[in-house]
Amino acid sequence: MTIYGKPCPEVTDDWYNTDDEGDNFAEGQWVPLVNDPWMTTVVDTSGVHSLMIRFCRCTSALGPDMQLFEISLFPASFTSLKTAFTFAVLDDFLLDNLECGMLAMNSYSKLRQWRQLKQLKWHGFGHEKQKPKAGELALFCPACPQPGVNVNLAERNVSDHAWLYLRSLVMDGNFKAKHMFPANLIDEVALTNGLGFMDIVQRLDCNNHQAVNQANASRHKLEATGIGGCACARHGCFVPYSMVDFQKGESQKQMNMDYALCQALGYNTDGIDRALTFYDINCQYHKHLNWWVEESPYLDLPWGMEVIPGIGLWHVHGHQDKCYVRYASNFITGTARIDGKIMETLWAPLNIISLSARGMSTPHQKECLDFQMNDCNFMKMIQMSKFLCQKFKEAVQGVRDSQHTFDQLSETADDDTLVKWEAEAATTQDDQLKNPSAMDIQTRCYQHVNEENIIALHPGYNSHTTSKV
Repeated sequence: MTIYGKPCPEVTDDWYNTDDEGDNFAEGQWVPLVNDPWMTTVVDTSGVHSLMIRFCRCTSALGPDMQLFEISLFPASFTSLKTAFTFAVLDDFLLDNLECGMLAMNSYSKLRQWRQLKQLKWHGFGHEKQKPKAGELALFCPACPQPGVNVNLAERNVSDHAWLYLRSLVMDGNFKAKHMFPANLIDEVALTNGLGFMDIVQRLDCNNHQAVNQANASRHKLEATGIGGCACARHGCFVPYSMVDFQKGESQKQMNMDYALCQALGYNTDGIDRALTFYDINCQYHKHLNWWVEESPYLDLPWGMEVIPGIGLWHVHGHQDKCYVRYASNFITGTARIDGKIMETLWAPLNIISLSARGMSTPHQKECLDFQMNDCNFMKMIQMSKFLCQKFKEAVQGVRDSQHTFDQLSETADDDTLVKWEAEAATTQDDQLKNPSAMDIQTRCYQHVNEENIIALHPGYNSHTTSKV
């Protein structure tokens, strides 16, 4: 910012264009995310933008609101400067209001339409007569296997491990992204209905049936008590067309999550025969999943795909001990280092916009959430190469350290015991999908190791009497 039109003397760092550097960011260099709490929403004639504004803190500086005025920005609030309008967009509104009698709401609708046109152009539909299909106005993870996009299954070797082409997903709900029941259902117009991440909005137009629509609202006049869906478990990218509303909270949550999971497993997975899903209640949820899908005319899983259930490492410790060895990622072959809770980090920035979108019309709210999710995936895409290179270096070192520890442990056992252990481990992992209880042998091993550690620390400990002899 400036002091009376001059640059702030306290700011010594020069401006730089990160687009010229590509993915080769310098160490310590920070690129702000569009949903960062330090960002300011700026409404311009070109659309709605998120910019980082650094206010001058000098003793002679004007207040933050006056600093915005100096650079032709009108703040929406003089106490909490989170949104500002450019003088150009305000002059454009005045002109529309004088010449065409356009209201402020209609003027803002132009920006909404402009955002839709940018989405169409971004995804290759700017000059095409072909209409986009469900989920085609959304970006997805470039690193997850997608046949026909980033992997050719025809070149797959028979000797390749199945987990090389594994689709890993995490499922979760967000009960802060509520939505108020709209006042005029007939007046709502959807521009990108079901073309992004959120599911299609279907309404009953007849006035006699509007009570059926409103029956889903709670006593707090909420049309939706939250949202839920799927993201890739490794990189945290939202899966297109797999985000749903919760109309009745927890009572209807599982029904909607069934639909979200089926949509996510069917997105660019032709030929992939194995998927891994992380869900906080997978120990119960997965038991009857195949039956629910078979009985429902609206649900469908990819043919021949095996779905492996898992529970996030942050949540599995709150379950019974047997759930740890049955569903923790540490015991699932090919899972790598996944905590299964990455979606919690995605909800935090999304909740910044979800609060202001609570009172919007239903289509507009979904479009705002779609745009935010798309931007989240985009920011991950442009920074993923640097992130994966760093993770690869850490993984190589981690393998060395783990191999050294594993070799030391193996030296403490004789050859016959090692052969027995390897056979038991291979058998349990083969049976894990159809019979999760086969992993219970790991529980007994952990209990045995814990007792040995306790005895080493307390020589008088007796495991049968749980008292000192």
